[in-house]
Amino acid sequence: QGDTAKALEELQAAIALDKKVLLAHFYAGVMYLKMGKFDEAAREFESELVLNPADLQAKYHLGFVLLAGQETERGVKLMREVIQIKPDFADARYELGKVLLQMGDIKGALENLEIAAKLDPGKPHVHYQLGRAYLAAGRKSEGDVELKISRQLKEKERSQTSP
Repeated sequence: QGDTAKALEELQAAIALDKKVLLAHFYAGVMYLKMGKFDEAAREFESELVLNPADLQAKYHLGFVLLAGQETERGVKLMREVIQIKPDFADARYELGKVLLQMGDIKGALENLEIAAKLDPGKPHVHYQLGRAYLAAGRKSEGDVELKISRQLKEKERSQTSP
């Protein structure tokens, strides 16, 4: 119902009763993410993975938190694991592509960002990062096209949310 604090309180109560309740740690991690508490979120996602090592969403979210916290090596490793299991996971492709671009791995960035853009073409941030990757690769015309698509999608989003 949109009450993140109350939801977290209920999840913590469930975990206190039984630390092995599947998905309770995952959803607590999501609540912490919404609250901007990345360290707490990481702990919850790690706890979920102890209970259920195959939980792809927990693995992705932990990777996301680690990348945001500059734990690049662990975050990249997790994103690669997610993609290996689910190659069409657009958000994981995007996050991996973005960090590879920051690390200077232009080829890896392009590979992942191109796939992310094909899988989820309506996201302006994906086209923005793909445009940056093309520019970094010296492919100016393709980069300019992707940056233009990004701007158009952002404008479309703004016009749909404006009164």
